[in-house]
Amino acid sequence: MDLRATMADCFQYIEVNLYQKLNLDAIAAHCSISKYYLDRIFKSLTGESVMEYVQFRKLSASISDLKNKNRRVIDIAMKYGFDYEQSYIRAFRKKFGITPLKVRSEAQSLHIQEKLTIDDIMSVNNSVIYKPSFMFKQQFYLVGQKHKILSKSGDKIANLYGREFFYKQRQRISNPVNPEIYFGYTDWSDHTHGAIYYMPGLQVQDLNHIPAGMDGISIPAHKYVIFRFVGFFHPDELNGRQVGRLLVHLYSKWIFKSGYKFADQFRFEYINNVLCKDNYCELDIYQPILEV
Repeated sequence: MDLRATMADCFQYIEVNLYQKLNLDAIAAHCSISKYYLDRIFKSLTGESVMEYVQFRKLSASISDLKNKNRRVIDIAMKYGFDYEQSYIRAFRKKFGITPLKVRSEAQSLHIQEKLTIDDIMSVNNSVIYKPSFMFKQQFYLVGQKHKILSKSGDKIANLYGREFFYKQRQRISNPVNPEIYFGYTDWSDHTHGAIYYMPGLQVQDLNHIPAGMDGISIPAHKYVIFRFVGFFHPDELNGRQVGRLLVHLYSKWIFKSGYKFADQFRFEYINNVLCKDNYCELDIYQPILEV
């Protein structure tokens, strides 16, 4: 399934049916995707659920009709699929802070929602990359298996280490915060020698119980920029080349033009395995940052 095409189809379907009574089940069925995943992807992308966006689009489009003083409010409400005039008025007031009639009688400026297109999405291959979010994260601890990876090792080696750890080794960790959340820690402080250190691991309560053959590290408190991408593939299919292209895309689109700089020589991947399916994954990339 092509995620980019699916989202483009979703946006187009909403626009074509803007005057109809739309619901999440119908939109998801048209796009051949479960409504759970559609809503999750959509909200990550826009900050709104599918139906919040649909209503915002309907209300925004109705403003042009309101400027025609010969149109009754009840007719406009029915045109955009509202069951009752009062339902439309309440929704309008909640979104814009004024009634529809005040739009007619007063010179009000309103923030509206124009239609989204696929060009509003940053996309790489069969994944969607969302606008960055930010987090201040306190000091925390990871336990895992640290590996030195040379640039000539190939683009699948980190993935192999990650699968080996997650499926065969993580159960040995006795004090995980959440055993279903995978951390892929990358340290490039020795990159001048053509190597990085990659440690698949779990967050732990403390470093007092490190299993034999594993490593423990303390991650200092930092401000992070977080980029999320969602793809129609299992996280087992991720490889270094794909993540590398994503990182180049992210940094070139944002971080090098953002007024921030790297705060440290590491980053980590965050995958909640509970959310992953055979044809779906979410991966967050956390990068420590400082203002320039």
